[in-house]
Amino acid sequence: MSSSVHIIRARSEDIAEYRRSIACLSALMRQWEALNRQYSEADPVKLEQIRQRYLEMQRYGANIRSYSADKFAQLTEQIPDMIEFVRQDIEQVQQAQIEQHVERRQQQRAQQQSATMLRELLAQQMPEQQVLIQQLAELAEGKEYPNAGQLLNQAMLAIGQQPKRLTEAQQALAQRLKDPESEVSPSSVLPPLDNHHADRRLQRIDKHIAELAVLDPQRDMTSFLDRAAELEQQPQNTHWNMLSDSLTLDLAEATRTTRTLMEKRQQLDLLLAGLASYHSDEANALIEKLNLVLTSRELPLLLDAIAAAQAATEQLQLSIAALARREAVLAGLAKLGYEVHESDAETWLDAGKVVIRKPATPGYGLELAGAQGSERFQARAVAFSEQRNTQRDTDIESIWCSEHQKLQQILEEAGDTLTIERALAAGASPLKVAKPANVMEEPADYHYRGESSRSLD
Repeated sequence: MSSSVHIIRARSEDIAEYRRSIACLSALMRQWEALNRQYSEADPVKLEQIRQRYLEMQRYGANIRSYSADKFAQLTEQIPDMIEFVRQDIEQVQQAQIEQHVERRQQQRAQQQSATMLRELLAQQMPEQQVLIQQLAELAEGKEYPNAGQLLNQAMLAIGQQPKRLTEAQQALAQRLKDPESEVSPSSVLPPLDNHHADRRLQRIDKHIAELAVLDPQRDMTSFLDRAAELEQQPQNTHWNMLSDSLTLDLAEATRTTRTLMEKRQQLDLLLAGLASYHSDEANALIEKLNLVLTSRELPLLLDAIAAAQAATEQLQLSIAALARREAVLAGLAKLGYEVHESDAETWLDAGKVVIRKPATPGYGLELAGAQGSERFQARAVAFSEQRNTQRDTDIESIWCSEHQKLQQILEEAGDTLTIERALAAGASPLKVAKPANVMEEPADYHYRGESSRSLD
């Protein structure tokens, strides 16, 4: 054949993509580890299983070039699935932490309301209990007491000595607190609300506050917590409804914004980790710049940073793939006896083509041409002079036809894939005349420059 169009897939570009994906997974695993260190109810068996799976996937990279093309493809395909699994597990842990936080807030509110009721009863019936009354007042105002349950029990036991002066509901509450096996919980301590609608509003507020606290621990929650505390002290009337609606709307908006910010931060973190895997000076400079945006609360800044990181990743992927494909083809041709120089791959990239020669067939060579971002390239036999014996042209084309099959085998052994898309038969068109690379002026019948050549095998 006189010319042919091929599709090349180089193992090196796949390895670069594997390392980028593993770097992204590693960044996500660091987030996962940090989150689980804060989650007291994490299942240690499950945690260890996930860690071992991650370490196993990391170990693949130690002997990555030893795997067959099929095996390598199987290993690479597992990484996106693992990333998605870890991301979902992070969301599940966060949801569990949110539920814990909600429960703690409801527990605290139950204690505060019970403390308020008990303080009033003690002040009326046992005013001499000044220390206990003061402690209950502090608990009712939100002060944290590690032994809050014991404090409530103590107050109920004191009041319980005068059962006739308690209402039926108060006596029932006292009896529950006297029971050593009972636990102080929102359902057992919290006085029933007359307005169930108000209760649901408070639960929504609790959930939003919990989401903000878990998703963004560094956020200043003072304003929301103060408004929630004030709301709990207000009588449940029309004004209370207005205050609760306003707080709920503000919290809902803050929660939506925070979720978006956290998602974008995670996305940017993984993109930067992937960029770092390329060990490029240009990429490292961009990483240093975009790292400053990782903690930003400005969504436009995060979106711009993500766009910049994605563009840089795509450009590096194209550049690495383009160079890897050309180096693979040139390395294979070097093993077939072609003269391959150090600058040939870059020449092919920059000029879109390169011409190499073979000492065994003086006066003739091979032109390789293809766009930088394409996996397709054209190979065609060329002559180096118009003044030649054209009867040799068909023989040269036939030689290239047989060499193509050998090149396929050489590349396959290296883990690369070369397929032919279309070809012109030998003699179908006149040979193109071209000048070989790295040569200023050459006669048609030149001698092999042994010391100036570079074999890639």
